Amino acid sequence: MKKLIGGILLLLLGFTTSGQILNFEIGQVMPKFDYKNSNGESLDGLKSNNRGNIGFGIRYPLLNTNWHASLLANYNRYEAEGSDPILGNYYKWDARFIGLNLGIDYEFFRPEVNRNEQHGFSLYLRGVVSSEFLIDGTQNLNNQISDLNGIEEFDKPFYYLRGAIGVNYYISKTFILYGQYMGGRSFLVGNYDNKEQLRFTIHSISIGLAINLMYFN
Repeated sequence: MKKLIGGILLLLLGFTTSGQILNFEIGQVMPKFDYKNSNGESLDGLKSNNRGNIGFGIRYPLLNTNWHASLLANYNRYEAEGSDPILGNYYKWDARFIGLNLGIDYEFFRPEVNRNEQHGFSLYLRGVVSSEFLIDGTQNLNNQISDLNGIEEFDKPFYYLRGAIGVNYYISKTFILYGQYMGGRSFLVGNYDNKEQLRFTIHSISIGLAINLMYFN
């Protein structure tokens, strides 16, 4: 897993050139666990807890237009717990993931450069496809704690489709503050008939700083 994390970071750094925009962000993620057993039955009373996330990525202007492509690595923590008052069961999951996100966005109302300065607000919409990999986590079933690594539902990549809306504030040509809401849902790849299934519905709110390397010196 350390090799995976290192490979993602090297991939991002390898694409960093003077024509790109670096993004750093932190925020809070609000997950919903959608678990079904082999009979298609869901867990009732499952409550998710909000946890933090961080991200680092690169954004690429496309042909001097308002379109951008992006590559982002992030760290997310998903946690949920619940109980069955009839059977007296208690369950809790605490999972940490690292993800790789490929996106495309369009920026509206980008302020013009005036006298070598750039100030003002813009709006963007973004679509993202991503994959996340478990790096650490625990499962608590009736106070019996076990490692999530090796558990079938978690021991595979999770694939997502996400959409985002965000606001940029141009402090200058070089530095941009932004705030973003993103929502999405994971989807299963392969045949899961008569098997346990786990999906995530994710909402996140983040703030960040973008640095335009074209003007950075």
